[in-house]
Amino acid sequence: MKMCRIGWFSKIVTVAVLALLCIPSAVLFAYLLATDADASARDRLLYAAGIVMFGCLTAFAVYRTVVLGPTWVEYDAERVIFHYSRRESYEFCWADIPGPLVQAGPWNGGYAFTIDTGVRRRTIPVNGQSRGWRDLQRTLEDAGVFRRLGVAAEADLRRSAGAIFSQFDAYRAAHTDSFRPRPADAVPCPACAGRGIFPKRLPILKVEVGKVCRTCGGSGYVSKTGMA
Repeated sequence: MKMCRIGWFSKIVTVAVLALLCIPSAVLFAYLLATDADASARDRLLYAAGIVMFGCLTAFAVYRTVVLGPTWVEYDAERVIFHYSRRESYEFCWADIPGPLVQAGPWNGGYAFTIDTGVRRRTIPVNGQSRGWRDLQRTLEDAGVFRRLGVAAEADLRRSAGAIFSQFDAYRAAHTDSFRPRPADAVPCPACAGRGIFPKRLPILKVEVGKVCRTCGGSGYVSKTGMA
């Protein structure tokens, strides 16, 4: 089965926060509590609170990462297993998502799957920073999860964009006077070199869009009198 796991960026950020903030802060407060003989009762209370706060954050992060392990998703074309930890996992068919036991929704550029265990709710998030996200995204699309959630899939967006641009090209070809003045009355626009737009290709949808030239208004030509 294929897997979608937490990405290296998230791991690096977690380790950096622990190594540069939580652990040094807990050690610093412990050192101050032990060595600051002139500290007032209020200062000692603040030192103790710092030890408890940063110590608990460090202990939870280590326990979650080392003992339980981070969340991950294991799947194939028919079913999916959500691993909340090394000890706790939940298996579903793609056809049952969304359903009464598992819900899904957008989360931080990806999706979060919320599982109702009957006792508590478990949330398994995945997004573009997760390893294997692209393949999981294709599987969600092929399994019809996006359709049941009412989310437009990448292929649907590409088809819609292509249809819009095809209609625009057809209209432009049939109504040339609406876009370009007669060559005898105009010259190519110097700002856009007669193109009328400044094209830009969208990397995800793989279609070209353009920003209309303000000098010619998108026609690609300006009048000779205006250039004089």
